[in-house]
Amino acid sequence: MKDKFYLGVLYGIALPLLAYLFGDFLQSKIAFHLRPNFFQILCVGVNMLIFQIAIKKQFDALAKGVLFSTFFYAIVFAYFFLR
Repeated sequence: MKDKFYLGVLYGIALPLLAYLFGDFLQSKIAFHLRPNFFQILCVGVNMLIFQIAIKKQFDALAKGVLFSTFFYAIVFAYFFLR
C-alpha cells in the first residue's frame, strides 16, 4: 500500500460503495430486510476501518484522502437526504 492522497480518496469512495452495493444485492436476493440506515452505517464502518489501518501504519496522506472522501459522502448525504 502506498501513501498517496489520491489512493486514500479512491479507497474511501470505492470500498464503502462496494460494501453498500454488495449488501443491497444480498438483501434483495435473500429477502432478509434490515433497517434502512444499516447500509449507511456499514459504509461509515468500512471508512473507519480503512482510516484506522492507515493511521496505524502511519500513512498520513492516505488517511487524509480517506477523511476527505468521508466528508464528501457526508456532504452528498446531507444534500440529497436531508433537504
